[in-house]
Amino acid sequence: MRRIDPSRAVLVFWSDLVFHEAALLADDEAKHLAAPVSQALDEFNTILKIDLDTRRGELKASARASIADAHLNDALRKLHNATLFLVGQDRKQPQFKTLFSESIDKVIRFALKRQIEVAADIVGKLALKLYTDDFKTTHVGLLQPLIDHGKTIVQEVRGAALARTEARLDVRAWKDNANAIRLANYGELVAIAGRTGRKKDWADAFFLSNKTAPVDDTDEQGDEDDPDEA
Repeated sequence: MRRIDPSRAVLVFWSDLVFHEAALLADDEAKHLAAPVSQALDEFNTILKIDLDTRRGELKASARASIADAHLNDALRKLHNATLFLVGQDRKQPQFKTLFSESIDKVIRFALKRQIEVAADIVGKLALKLYTDDFKTTHVGLLQPLIDHGKTIVQEVRGAALARTEARLDVRAWKDNANAIRLANYGELVAIAGRTGRKKDWADAFFLSNKTAPVDDTDEQGDEDDPDEA
C-alpha cells in the first residue's frame, strides 16, 4: 500500500476510500477501523463541490475576460480605421501618429488587464486639441464604457483566482487527511496480520490496487492547472 500522490485527481482518493471502507466493513477484525474513512467520505461531497464550483467560477471569469478583451479590441480597430480616414490614409500625420505609433496588431495584442491600460492611454490622448469634439465624443463614448467594464471583469478574474487558490488548499488538506487515515489503518492492519499469523498481503487487500480497480477507472491529472491570466 502506497501513499497516493497529492497531485492525483480528487476522485482517485475518493475511489480508494470507497474501496477501503467497504473492505474494512466486510471484515469483522478490521471494521472498527472504518469510522475515520466514513467521515472522510462524508466530507467528500463538500470538497468536490468546492473544487467544481471554483473551477467553474475561474473558467467563467476567464471567458468574460476573453470577450471583454475582444470587444475592446474591436473598438480600438474602429478608432484606428476612423483615424486613418481622418488623415486620408497618411500615417505620418500627427493625428494618427499620436494615437497609433505601432501597427494595430501590436496595439491589440495584450490580455485584458494590459489592454485596458493601452486603451485608457489612447482615450487620454483623444482629449488633445488635435481632434474635433465630434471625433472625441464618438470614440471616447465607445471606449470608456468598455474600459470600465473591463476593469470590473479584471476584478472578477482576481476574485475567482483567489477562490480557486483557497479551494486548492481545502482539497489538499482533505487529500492529506485521506492519506493519513490510509497509512494509519495500514499500520493497524499489518499489526493485526502479525498477531494472527497472516502475511502482509492480507493488509494490502484492504486497499485499491491496479488488480482490484475497475477496468474503466481513469486518473485525471492536472488539479493545479491555471487558466491564462486576464
